[in-house]
Amino acid sequence: MTKLTFNRDHAKEAIRLVKIKGREWLYESYPKPDGQMRKSSTGFLMYEGVAYPVKPLGRLANEIAGHPMTDNPITNVFRKYFESLEFQLIESANSEAEIAVERQRRLANAWERPGQAKFRRAVFEMFGARCLVTGCEALIALEAAHVVPVSCGGGDEAWNGIPLRADIHRLFDAGSVIVRAENWTLSIVETVRKDYSQYHGMDLSPIISKIEGNSKLAAALKARMNMAANQK
Repeated sequence: MTKLTFNRDHAKEAIRLVKIKGREWLYESYPKPDGQMRKSSTGFLMYEGVAYPVKPLGRLANEIAGHPMTDNPITNVFRKYFESLEFQLIESANSEAEIAVERQRRLANAWERPGQAKFRRAVFEMFGARCLVTGCEALIALEAAHVVPVSCGGGDEAWNGIPLRADIHRLFDAGSVIVRAENWTLSIVETVRKDYSQYHGMDLSPIISKIEGNSKLAAALKARMNMAANQK
């Protein structure tokens, strides 16, 4: 198999070309192994709100990198490679919509779960009723995010939670916002950094260092990172 050598900049250039020339051009230029032009039904890269099929896009990006592909690896090879470059991947536009619905359902269930209100109060008492990242104090927009999810054995102790604005909470749950326990800094993954760049690299230590129980919070954050690593 031709080695994948393209980097994130090559992928962005491929996306730029597809924006100019159109998706039909992409499918025609990089057809299926049998030579037929068939549109992809699964395996898409999301960039700036637009979905791009990973297989032909990856072949184009590799060509831009100087290594045209003579073979046609399976979609999953390109998926894993694009993920390693920190692009957001989805199965299909339909599945992404279904995921969004499921996300809203889980959120509604979380608010209804016994103990959620008590957990929220405990987290707010520990940190103050303000978003740890943005400083937002509008209560209607604030939520208590579990560090180790309840579904993974996390409890409702205050040290297993952080107060976050609703949108930051969604990004935190998705792994797009990361609190690094080793130095209390915030990392924003590349896929959403354009819209949240002001928070990337933020030093949270002035706030967290004053929190009683920050050692337990650090342990919970490390456990969260280990779980995320095992899921890859």
